[in-house]
Amino acid sequence: MKTVTKWLAAGSGFTVLLIFLACNKNNSSGSNPNIPAGKSQVSVFMMDDPIQFTKVLIEIRQVVVEVDTADKQTDPDRDDQWDANYCGWHRSAQNKSIIWDTLDITPGVYDLLQLRNGADTLLASGQFPSGKILKLKITLGSDNTIYTDSTTHYPLEVFGPTPYFTVNVSRTNVAVAGSNDFKIWLDFNLSRSIFFWNGQFLLKPYVTVFNDVVSAKVQGRVLPGLASPLITAYNATDTLYAIPNWDGKYLFRGVPAGAYSIKFKGWGGYQDTTITNIVVDSMKLVQVPTITLHK
Repeated sequence: MKTVTKWLAAGSGFTVLLIFLACNKNNSSGSNPNIPAGKSQVSVFMMDDPIQFTKVLIEIRQVVVEVDTADKQTDPDRDDQWDANYCGWHRSAQNKSIIWDTLDITPGVYDLLQLRNGADTLLASGQFPSGKILKLKITLGSDNTIYTDSTTHYPLEVFGPTPYFTVNVSRTNVAVAGSNDFKIWLDFNLSRSIFFWNGQFLLKPYVTVFNDVVSAKVQGRVLPGLASPLITAYNATDTLYAIPNWDGKYLFRGVPAGAYSIKFKGWGGYQDTTITNIVVDSMKLVQVPTITLHK
């Protein structure tokens, strides 16, 4: 178990799940004519910002969207909008304006560490009655595994009484690409989602939503490739993680505005390096100077 606890402490966390929603609201100007009137379309992609395990295998079985069919996407959000008993703008359940619609999905086990530095894969898609998206519900299976090296692996048990989790979606999370084209992204943070307790790894998903169009990106390169560092961008309120590609390039997405320090934790005898005062503005790509680690 020493290996397990070491990997858990060293690995910290990562951003893992990307949801790309193309929500077609109506057949107004600029809408997709291939989508029936009164329907919206959603495509779900998955990506990650990795951790220093060899593999993190997650089984995903279902994706469901909650929609308020009596609301418009551009309407202001309300404080009680995502309450469990919310049924629209002060309407009762008998009005039936709130619906859940199951998307078409290719269920299966995904190696999240194969999806890094902007790579993604199509997870689900489908059409549902037009309205304002309130929540997503993602159901996990039981075939979840963590590999700490090429052969050593441990089961990853879903924590809690239900195998699914829900994610709230606010209007500000939605990127407007056209009159009937909207996109949002989900940040699946494993530093807050995976923990080790009583001899086993447990998964309790911690997911937040961000708008990739209006949020900033931070990219750079670290050498040599053999260093394989864990890269941590942090300030008083936010912490992000990345592992570079074989060529040393890395990318953070959905970075809140602020000033960050970036720590490069080297492996195999390479020394740690930290740089400070990396200023990030909204809707901006920040290029970090190339860092070289030394033994």
